[in-house]
Amino acid sequence: MQKNIYEIFTEFNNATTREDKINILRKNDCYALRGVLVGGLAPYVKFSILKLPEYKKDHHMPPGMSYSSLHHEIGRAYIFEIGNPRVSPQLTDKRKSEILLQMLEVLEPKEAEVFGNMLMKDLKIPDLTLELVQEAFPGLI
Repeated sequence: MQKNIYEIFTEFNNATTREDKINILRKNDCYALRGVLVGGLAPYVKFSILKLPEYKKDHHMPPGMSYSSLHHEIGRAYIFEIGNPRVSPQLTDKRKSEILLQMLEVLEPKEAEVFGNMLMKDLKIPDLTLELVQEAFPGLI
C-alpha cells in the first residue's frame, strides 16, 4: 500500500542526512509525490488560489479511511494553475474555490494540509528544497 504524502514528508523530516532524505524521496517515488513537489517547488507553476477556503477537518477519521487521497486528487491540481490550457475559460474563481473546498474536505486533514501548502507554494518541510529534489529526480523540475 502506498504511503500518504504526509507520511513520506514525516519520514523525510526524521532523516538526518541529505543522502537519507534523497533516498526516502526516491524510495517513495510516485505520481502524487512528484505532483506535490512540482506544484510546490517549480517556479514556473503558479496557482490562482490566493487564500485557502475554510473547510471542515474530520480529525476523528482513522488514517487511510478518508474518501479520497492525494494519490487521486493531485490529478486535478491543474484546475488551479494559472495559464493551464486544460482549464476552461468559463471556470470562474468562485467555482474553483468551491471545487477546492470539496477536494480539501474529502482528504485526511494532514493530506489536505499538504495540498493546501502546495497551492500556497510553501510545503513547510525544512530541507525539502528545489536543489534537493533536482538531485533526487533529475529532470523533474
